[in-house]
Amino acid sequence: MSSSPRVCHSYSQTASCRFGSKCRFAHDEGLEVTNDRKRRRTTHERSQTQSQAPLDNFFAKYPRFEYNSSASASSEFYRMCDEFGWDKENEKREKASCRFKDALVQQFNDIYGTDVNNLTSWRTLCQIVHVSPIPDTLDSCREAVKATHVNIVDLVDTQTTGEPVTAFVSEVDLSKYTISTGKFFPKDNAYAGGLLRYLLRRIINPRQERVSKSGLKTQSRRRRH
Repeated sequence: MSSSPRVCHSYSQTASCRFGSKCRFAHDEGLEVTNDRKRRRTTHERSQTQSQAPLDNFFAKYPRFEYNSSASASSEFYRMCDEFGWDKENEKREKASCRFKDALVQQFNDIYGTDVNNLTSWRTLCQIVHVSPIPDTLDSCREAVKATHVNIVDLVDTQTTGEPVTAFVSEVDLSKYTISTGKFFPKDNAYAGGLLRYLLRRIINPRQERVSKSGLKTQSRRRRH
């Protein structure tokens, strides 16, 4: 007999969830909420209806391309480039790439927030990246996320694809996955929020694992390039 689905932490605390009906965790519709929470949920749902997501807005600028919003954003961008015949040196591709990166960062911010002092945002993020049990304090959440190696594009994609986010055992494994899939997240971006810096990793030059005298695996610290 299968176990009951895990309850969405964000919904249980605020009666709203950035993932809406596509959330992989259970929303307790019988949850009693205060009038304040109801107002926040109504405002949140209204804002989602009235405005498109940043990635939707980006692809809407290219009406000749049939954008599949339920697919990975990166794969759709590469597919668009192929359909338009844009190679890596193409000026139009370079401009589109800059806009796409902006939209990707803004989409992350819309989903997970930017306030590093918002415990609900941190706990939601912990749940998505498979931290268990979910910590109860800001510092514990930050440390848990900082120790987790996940592809940030996957964190954005999971809202629409429904695919679970893979947590890699090392920065090296994450690097191999990112390079093989082409799911690069912009490291330096004007729209980047505070939560992002806890997730950014070295992809091109990852830290190698080494075995300590105690037999534990650690990551060597090298200069950033």
